[in-house]
Amino acid sequence: MSDALLFSEEKVEEIDGWPELLDRLGPTSLLWIDLERPSEEEVDRLAKALEFDGDSVRRLTGDESSPYLCDCGSYLHVTGCVPRGEGRALERVECLVSKSWVVTVRDGPVEVVDELRERAEGAGEVGRLDGLGFLADILTWVLEGYLRAFEAIDVALEKLDGEAMQGNASHEHSLPRLVEIRAEIGRLRRTLVAHRGVLLALTRPELGGISTAESGERFQSLLDRLTEVTQAARDSRESVVGSFDVLMTQVNQRTNDIMKTLTLVSLLLLPGTLIAGVLGMNFKVGLFEHAGFFWVALAAIVAIAMGTFAVVRARHWV
Repeated sequence: MSDALLFSEEKVEEIDGWPELLDRLGPTSLLWIDLERPSEEEVDRLAKALEFDGDSVRRLTGDESSPYLCDCGSYLHVTGCVPRGEGRALERVECLVSKSWVVTVRDGPVEVVDELRERAEGAGEVGRLDGLGFLADILTWVLEGYLRAFEAIDVALEKLDGEAMQGNASHEHSLPRLVEIRAEIGRLRRTLVAHRGVLLALTRPELGGISTAESGERFQSLLDRLTEVTQAARDSRESVVGSFDVLMTQVNQRTNDIMKTLTLVSLLLLPGTLIAGVLGMNFKVGLFEHAGFFWVALAAIVAIAMGTFAVVRARHWV
């Protein structure tokens, strides 16, 4: 599959030798170059052909994963970071946009890019793809990635809550897991909020000489969406506190059950201990001359214990 697509009015075609087309790109055409894990040679080729500045080259060849925006004069360089996989490791998507070309560089498969490529290869209205519109689609996907991550965290917390409420949770295991989830939410939230500066800058219609009032409005809607996703992060953080309360309640309940058991045992043995203490007093009483009274005392101790236990069960204390 070619790594470049050329959009011209209603027509979309795959391009292999895209550097030769740069001088022929006009206001009604757009070149999209999509690369996954490019080598340094490929990045150098891009940089020379499209005249990237030094900062762009360093970010494309480096491993820095943080939101980024740079107005490079003839183009915009935007980096989005999105959580991927169960571990929710941050994966970056580099997007460089000018009036006549768009370059995307990604560390791995990106659903929104693959979807746009499929739509583009089907031509139709996507043949009128706009660079800033494409960038807006990328950033929309980035925000949705964070929302999906927070939803997955909420599902994990609900599972922990269910185990705690059923008495199947071990605080030795669950408490470190809650600490881990809390740290994960903080990490995701900090990176998410770091996109605010990028979106805020993109709302300026004069940015890069390619922004318009219409694109500014779309990025403003994304800025509003960012606020909603940030609220989801706050909700997840509060859910961790709620899960901690549920876990502590379960631990307290288990402690109460243990104390209740110990109290019941003490209650059952206390009358027998009293009787044995009285009978064990060192006094010469004729009662002790009859060996049969030992069995009478033992029977009394057992009877009192059984009677006490019967009263406890009748009152549903255990």
